[in-house]
Amino acid sequence: MTQEEIEFFDRLAPEWDANEVRSTPQRIGAILDMLPIAEGDDVLDLGTGTGVLVPYLVERVGEKGHVVGIDLSDGMLSLAVRKYGHFRNVEFLKIDFEEEQIPGKYDLVLLYSVFPHLHYPKDTLAWLFRMNMKEGGRLVIAFPSDEKFINAIHHERDSDSDHLLPAAQLAEVIREWGYDVEIAADTPDAYVLIIA
Repeated sequence: MTQEEIEFFDRLAPEWDANEVRSTPQRIGAILDMLPIAEGDDVLDLGTGTGVLVPYLVERVGEKGHVVGIDLSDGMLSLAVRKYGHFRNVEFLKIDFEEEQIPGKYDLVLLYSVFPHLHYPKDTLAWLFRMNMKEGGRLVIAFPSDEKFINAIHHERDSDSDHLLPAAQLAEVIREWGYDVEIAADTPDAYVLIIA
């Protein structure tokens, strides 16, 4: 993530939760219902932001599970810690996950509303599978909307690199990288790819 991107998210952090209208409890619940999450799982939430997924993940993994939220924005992380730092099985780390090693192995790695921001998506997925995935683990790319909604937001920022391909096209690209991909959802309210 560039310094400009970090500063962008730091600036948005105080109003992020108020402006994030797509990540409703119903949409998050529906997306998580599609995922292979079990009690006791270790879950890595990359680009956790203000921790929007954290309470829902904690509920699903239970007391024996562990949730690690990673972000590079101090503004976002400080809000996540303030809201959810009281959970015993939650940890927040400031790491540039495309450049730095993440500690631990995980049953599930989530890229929720993050994938278009990756600078090196192919290399990042390969690194995560090699270094951070437990045997049989899954990586998930998910959004509480379709690519049209995401791309309209990113168009306002005037960034061609932040555009999201339609689910079927992105799935095909990732298959060409050597992974199995299931399209779990491709609707106006959910975009979910499960990668193994």
